Amino acid sequence: MAAPIGITMGDPCGIGPEICAKLFASELPAPAFIIGDAGVMRRAAAMLNLPLRIREISEPDDVSARSGQIDVLSVSALPAGLPIGKVDARAGQAAYDYLIKAIELAKAGKIAAIVTAPIAKEALKAAGIAYPGHTEILADKTGTSNFAMMLANNELRVVLVTIHVSLADAIKLITRDRVLGTIRLAQEACLAYGIAKPRIAVAGLNPHAGEAGMFGQEDMDEIAPAIAAARDEGIDASGPWAGDTIFMRARRGEFDIVVAQYHDQGLIPIKYLGLDQGVNITVGLPFIRTSVDHGTAFDIAGTGKADHASLRYAFDQAVMLTGRAAPSFIFMLTHNDRTIANAYERLQEAIAAGVKHIGFKDVGLPIDELRTLAGAIHSAGARSYLEVVSLDAESEKRSAETAVELGVNVLMGGTRPEIVLPIIAGKPIRYYPFPGKIAGHPSTLNGTIETIVADAKRLAAMDGVHGLDLLAYRFNGDSEALIREVCASVRKPVIVAGSIDRHERIEALVRGRAAGFTVGTAALEGAFTASSKTLPDQFAAIQSMIKRVPLTEKNHSAASAGSGTRKPPD
Repeated sequence: MAAPIGITMGDPCGIGPEICAKLFASELPAPAFIIGDAGVMRRAAAMLNLPLRIREISEPDDVSARSGQIDVLSVSALPAGLPIGKVDARAGQAAYDYLIKAIELAKAGKIAAIVTAPIAKEALKAAGIAYPGHTEILADKTGTSNFAMMLANNELRVVLVTIHVSLADAIKLITRDRVLGTIRLAQEACLAYGIAKPRIAVAGLNPHAGEAGMFGQEDMDEIAPAIAAARDEGIDASGPWAGDTIFMRARRGEFDIVVAQYHDQGLIPIKYLGLDQGVNITVGLPFIRTSVDHGTAFDIAGTGKADHASLRYAFDQAVMLTGRAAPSFIFMLTHNDRTIANAYERLQEAIAAGVKHIGFKDVGLPIDELRTLAGAIHSAGARSYLEVVSLDAESEKRSAETAVELGVNVLMGGTRPEIVLPIIAGKPIRYYPFPGKIAGHPSTLNGTIETIVADAKRLAAMDGVHGLDLLAYRFNGDSEALIREVCASVRKPVIVAGSIDRHERIEALVRGRAAGFTVGTAALEGAFTASSKTLPDQFAAIQSMIKRVPLTEKNHSAASAGSGTRKPPD
């Protein structure tokens, strides 16, 4: 088994143990374990009423990666009565010790990456630990001098010139050399996940980027020369741009990454877009490190209210950066774009075979039977997908209403977000529309690669659009190039659909860095080479094909900078 991912438990008095327990209660795409305290994890699992077995291990090699189990490498034993939701010096020391152990393991190559749950700076201080946060500890203990904090979500990437210092000190630290070094790290970050020619926007420090010296000299004297030096090195850096508009421009796709000058300048726009999909990545370390984009939340610790979405996103990004993320297989209970008559019976076969992503169309069965399907998928702990089959606005409206009524996890397909988004607003439904021009039934994808990529960018920039459903194998052109171009052009996950019926097509979407793919008719007809044409054997063949495609290896030093396109469909 490949080296597992080590997850530090964070401050034991905060929400770290709870979100770690919730993370392990879900399906994980790679082996992992907790670096922390087994007793605290048992308390968290019991408090959440999760049927998780806590198993203590002594080495990462002991990780079993069994479902329903959390492997814990205990660093120290904390008292059973440690208070929840309060700053405690013992918790601060323990959180520090967990991180130090993780660093030791990562430097020794015993873990593939570090994922960190939140720590409390006050607790560190109470324990006499003179570091302002994770990033500074990681840099110091690895001897890294050229490092930066990068925050990313599906819509923005931001790297910071200065991190945990006062605003007055940050201004003093903004020098030509420091800004130039950060621009170089931003370049590495983008190259690490496949952006061949990164477009780097550098934010100004002062209002209006100084307005030619009217509002301060730093933009002219330090930042502009750094940008000029970067351009001399062949880096496509521009600015300094006014800080009040540059993030909006980057979100619209004008730039690939923004270099922000100080902590709040960069973090406010990232956190405004939502804490659940943000990830903190330390750029420049000799190993991969990702983290949640929130704090210890002492106010809700111990209540069970903490959301583990940001930790899951950080974990998925760590998996991607290790080069081990594989696309999710979504089994569609459909034949020729219609939900099959015996869908419930076939669903039971899929559940028994361990399939975790299952979908159907909104045509072929009456609504009551579709409701039964959705309920059975959820009861089995799998994710449900409804793919729209519509040729007009009214039918697409009905499809969105059906998705809400059925309570599916993901709504795929359709081309009219202006109709769908108001209907699903406020609902826990992830929306993946079709890019390009869709026609006919079964559906075909029309246009050129250029026009489809342009439409993909337009859709991905919309609030409420969580990913794309790409009918790559219903495209009359180079499907492999289309997958590659669309996945490289958007920052949101791409599911590939349409007549995936052979190994070569699975190989192409894996190499193209798709987040997932759908198979329906081909599996039902036994199209894949397997021991038999039965569904369990077809599923086994599909999973084997995914594993047989070697994923691109990344240099860990560079890869520790990026967030990437591929993430499991959410």
